[in-house]
Amino acid sequence: MDNTANSRNSDQNIAIQQELKLKVARKEILNSVIPYAGFIFIIVFFTIVTRGKTVTVSNLTSLINQCFTITLIAVGASFVYAHGGFDFSIGGASGLAQLMGALLLQYLGTPIWMCVIFMIATTVLCSCCVATISLRLGVPVFVASLCVRSIAKGIVETACQDAEIILSYERFKFINNIEVKTIILLVVVAVGYYLFEYTRFGKHQKAIGGNINTARQAGIKVKKEIFLAYIFFGFCVGISSVFSLFRDCTVTAQSGSGIEFNIMIAIVLGGFPMNGGDRSKIPKAILGALTITALTNGLIIWGMDANLVSGFKGLLFLIIIALSYDRSNGKLVS
Repeated sequence: MDNTANSRNSDQNIAIQQELKLKVARKEILNSVIPYAGFIFIIVFFTIVTRGKTVTVSNLTSLINQCFTITLIAVGASFVYAHGGFDFSIGGASGLAQLMGALLLQYLGTPIWMCVIFMIATTVLCSCCVATISLRLGVPVFVASLCVRSIAKGIVETACQDAEIILSYERFKFINNIEVKTIILLVVVAVGYYLFEYTRFGKHQKAIGGNINTARQAGIKVKKEIFLAYIFFGFCVGISSVFSLFRDCTVTAQSGSGIEFNIMIAIVLGGFPMNGGDRSKIPKAILGALTITALTNGLIIWGMDANLVSGFKGLLFLIIIALSYDRSNGKLVS
């Protein structure tokens, strides 16, 4: 009788395990398909409701410019989100970098290559400040990044409160070249993908996001790896800031605003897990960047007020977070 009961229990356990594996497999398929289906739906939907206005040559050019900036940042963000972190200061950092670059060009006549280096150094410094405050002082990264964001935004708003800083577009028109942007984007994506998938640097980020205690026991220098991730993130933000400055050739109190929120939405839209781990993939972040750009562009062309667009994106972000929140263990899942 005991053998029969044990056999039944064993069969039941096997059946339960197979059912759980089947559910996991179904979830994996949905997680991989839904982001792509959502992107295709957005493209088709806005093409129909705007009667093709979203696929005109002029709008596609505008989309490329918008995608360029957010995709660059999304590549860098992948490393930070992979270990379960984030940086809410990037909008302020980008605005500060643009301000510094414009001041150097406009009033000091600094060579453009030196301005580019200085701008990238500015955003890297801001990201390093966030990492240092969080890692060394034990301040939650959300609070640390908000503090750095407030400082950077305060400097930009103070400098631009009386007047905007305007550069000559014709002088820097060559930088706003689509071929140049394409090359830069491909290089950054290729380097980012290689680092993320084929080096210890990227693998360590995912290991930390999966289980930080296990990562420490495996000999990973957690604080060092996290700090390096923020440096790379800041580098990508710096490159995007350079092209943002020369695309508009204008620095205002609102320069850089909203970037951090767009990146957060892009991350969740692409199916990138916000708690990080081994499911983190750069293509997911890039897909999310393309999706949020197409969504924002489509809503504006459709006729929605810019303020309502921001509200809509906030509502969308809330819905996705609510759907992806794992209430069994209090984590955000892909």
